[in-house]
Amino acid sequence: MKPPVFIVTGVSGSGKTTFLRSLYKALSREHIDVGGVLSEGTWKNDKRESFDLVDLKGGERIRFCQREPDKNWDMIGPFYINPLGQAFGEMALFIEYLQNSKLIIIDEIGPLELQGKGWAKAFEKILKELKVPIVISVREKLVDEVVVKWDLSIIHKVSPDHDPQIFFNLIREYL
Repeated sequence: MKPPVFIVTGVSGSGKTTFLRSLYKALSREHIDVGGVLSEGTWKNDKRESFDLVDLKGGERIRFCQREPDKNWDMIGPFYINPLGQAFGEMALFIEYLQNSKLIIIDEIGPLELQGKGWAKAFEKILKELKVPIVISVREKLVDEVVVKWDLSIIHKVSPDHDPQIFFNLIREYL
């Protein structure tokens, strides 16, 4: 049986990560062991400039991608991907590292994952091997494709303007 999956969805820049950060803080206040990653973006001239990954279990952070060119980083879309950031995210989502977590947050499952890149392999392993609730962020236009690709049993889908405390109370039933 697959674990319950909760989806936070909205358009790019709608506050999905901010919502997940609030949820994480609420869970932490209750001493609930949360694993996974947040992708916190920075803005410059009304455009996303970069994303840092935050390991929710360990608390560390690293630059994942940026618009500014780096000759040692591969370009995917408008961003250059830091290979150390990719490895950092994979470690934060490594099944053995997450073993004692009561809930997993993955920000985000998107175009890269739908192409089998990014966190796709880690997400598949988590779905297969861990039986804890999973909260993912997914761009609104990709929700159906993500649900079909991974045959997800969605328990609840919310937008970032939803009250994080109400969402937390829903999740608590599965912890």
